[in-house]
Amino acid sequence: MKAVVITEPGVIKVMDVPMPVWNDYECLVEVKASGICSSTDLKLINNDHPHNPDNPMRYPAMLGHEGVGKIIEVGAKVRNFKLGDRVLVPFSNIGHIPDDKYHVILGAMAEYSVAPDYTAMFEDGIENMYSENYPDPKDFFCHSFPDDISYIDGALILQFKEAYSAVRNLDVKDGMDVLIFGDGSIGMSISHFLSAHDVASNIVVGHHDERLKRVAKIAKPHMTLNAKKGDLDKIEGKKFDIIVDAVGSIDIITHGAGKLKQGGKVVVVGVLPSQKTELDLLSLPNFTSVVMLSFPYKEHRTHDEVISLMRSGFINAADYYSHVMPLEDAPEGIRLLETREAFKVVLTVNGGL
Repeated sequence: MKAVVITEPGVIKVMDVPMPVWNDYECLVEVKASGICSSTDLKLINNDHPHNPDNPMRYPAMLGHEGVGKIIEVGAKVRNFKLGDRVLVPFSNIGHIPDDKYHVILGAMAEYSVAPDYTAMFEDGIENMYSENYPDPKDFFCHSFPDDISYIDGALILQFKEAYSAVRNLDVKDGMDVLIFGDGSIGMSISHFLSAHDVASNIVVGHHDERLKRVAKIAKPHMTLNAKKGDLDKIEGKKFDIIVDAVGSIDIITHGAGKLKQGGKVVVVGVLPSQKTELDLLSLPNFTSVVMLSFPYKEHRTHDEVISLMRSGFINAADYYSHVMPLEDAPEGIRLLETREAFKVVLTVNGGL
């Protein structure tokens, strides 16, 4: 099968790799679409993602955690999925690719992948690779979604769950002042979900006029500011209850903390680059907090709510991607994201729509 593979730092190729294998508690998925994450994926490609000491980066590495697809084979002990189901976040992780030369980083940017029925495994008392990290099946990442959401739109569900759960985990109260750094799709979706709350300030800061225009049109924050043009002067002296770093930057954390009210918090949603993760604690004001959400917390418990918000029209996935292209064009899609020519790229696979 074809898959997007990092062959060395900074180099992406679409290559032939072995088909995944699956067991009685798993399903084979024909992948139909996969988003490219401009935070995690780009940092992984450029070897600038924080390393997992239990699973260090090696090459070639199969990429992709925003995949969606259709179940085409069902294991004998699967009971929570059925043939033909559309599923979110199938993956070909450790043990599913029979050639161990490949390091698999979820690996959903591929023609085929695997959907585990973790709930069935949990109920049957089967110890497996997920048991330690998912003591409650409600937090597992593989879910089905309805047929009236296209595969291309479905590739945004994971991002929406991450943003929606982040807003929930912020413990937002009416009247709060919130400042969001980041004019990409994550910053925009956080602002969008925040608009459902009666906050006093919903302000988005970025560096790109075209992106900020998109944010203003879609998410409708109270204000957008271009930091490169000195717009931060417009909020000089203003203090905030919550600062959101949707980029992944120590500089944003430090700068943002200086704008906090007493008892306020900086919430780090973007993935910090591995080359710059040291924070000077003495630079933080007294009685403030730094909350780490680079790895989302209980985001999959919001699945049904996010699906309802998409179906109701509150949030429209098509507003969040600028380019749709076939899997074979993944290197070009990544280039467009790196140069900021693209807002969000979704790859189609096996003719997925």
